Amino acid sequence: MLSRVANSLYWLSRYLERAENLARLVEVNRYESLENSDPNPWLPLLYTTCTEDSFNESEESDVGMFISFSEDNPDSIRECVAQARENARMVRDQISEEIWRELNRFHLFIRSNDASHLWQTQPETFHRRTIEFCMLLSGLIHATVLHDEGWHFMQIGKFIERADKTTRVLDMLAYQGQAPRTKLASALKSCSAFNAFQAEYRSGISLENAMSFLLFSPSFPRSVRFCIQQLDVHLHAVSGSPTGSYSNEAERINGSTLAQLTFSSSLNVLQVGYHDYIDSLQKQFNEIGQQVFDNYILLPLEIRSEIASDNRWKPFKRLQQQQQQQ
Repeated sequence: MLSRVANSLYWLSRYLERAENLARLVEVNRYESLENSDPNPWLPLLYTTCTEDSFNESEESDVGMFISFSEDNPDSIRECVAQARENARMVRDQISEEIWRELNRFHLFIRSNDASHLWQTQPETFHRRTIEFCMLLSGLIHATVLHDEGWHFMQIGKFIERADKTTRVLDMLAYQGQAPRTKLASALKSCSAFNAFQAEYRSGISLENAMSFLLFSPSFPRSVRFCIQQLDVHLHAVSGSPTGSYSNEAERINGSTLAQLTFSSSLNVLQVGYHDYIDSLQKQFNEIGQQVFDNYILLPLEIRSEIASDNRWKPFKRLQQQQQQQ
């Protein structure tokens, strides 16, 4: 598969996952802000999404609006949908008509006055609609395209993004220390994990139980361990190497991370410290993503050298620059 095609499919899926996660985070945070007297109820959301500096530099005063619609925020829901559509446009022949139609339909809606009005009057409806749209696209990706190499790249993008966002939610809990039950419940809801958690832990919510579930559950689709398990499957499907071995650095680091999550417990996390443990995981996710890029997206060194000295390859130079920015 051409590297540019793999790159676009990877980011198409990753941006859709990011838009869904952001919508859920804003929706849960809005409900929580109505129920407590915290003078800065939106601050944890800025930390979780790593947009505190961007928000402070912007002219926007509403955090929810900044994360949902702002053009100054490259990771706003609106911009994520736009980036997903742009990547889909670049690989139009690799996706189904249904995916393209639904993605275009939501892209047009989210840039319309109707969407802004819905946000102002019924924000919960706007976020629910965004979540449902992303779930629809996820279902269409699963049901209407060949489960070939391109599909595996889409799954790799999705699960790297999902694992990263789950750890960011957990990191905020770690900073809050002995968080009250309402904040623990909000964290679980931010990952669509509340009902699944209740089915698993009948004794009630505690920081240790919530952390353990979102980190180590082998069967919940948004736990970190589940995401890394899926990454292992799709990375090996792309390379063709047997599961349990590795043929590149992405597989090696992912396999090491999976072993760590499989054989760790909440006791190990406590010994290391919640924040340090999660920070280590996030660094590993970043390295996995970088190695995927290095192995499958970057052109071989000798071709890159020829491109650098030949004006006929300007389109490829622009593509490389875009990839490095992402």
